[in-house]
Amino acid sequence: MRRSAVDRQTGCDNMHKANRPPGEEPKLVRQIDILRLLGFGWYFGACVIGGTLGGYFLDRWLGTKPGFTLGGLLLGGAAGFYGMFKMLLPLYQGERLDDKDK
Repeated sequence: MRRSAVDRQTGCDNMHKANRPPGEEPKLVRQIDILRLLGFGWYFGACVIGGTLGGYFLDRWLGTKPGFTLGGLLLGGAAGFYGMFKMLLPLYQGERLDDKDK
């Protein structure tokens, strides 16, 4: 097998093997897992922005200054982290189930 000049200079031909034990084949990443992780970013952003905007409009309606805006920001962040937990849980459970099959 011929190595390119870049591979000879950087040693990139063996970097992908550095994080797994010898003889173990790499696990394939399922497309649904990637979409689930991408969806988390949008979900978290929507929770934080929605909570902040809801708090801002409550502040304007009730004549208070930053109270509901900050509360909405905190509630939106909490809802985002809860969503992250619920979205990532099946990924970890699937990995555990894959290990039991061996």
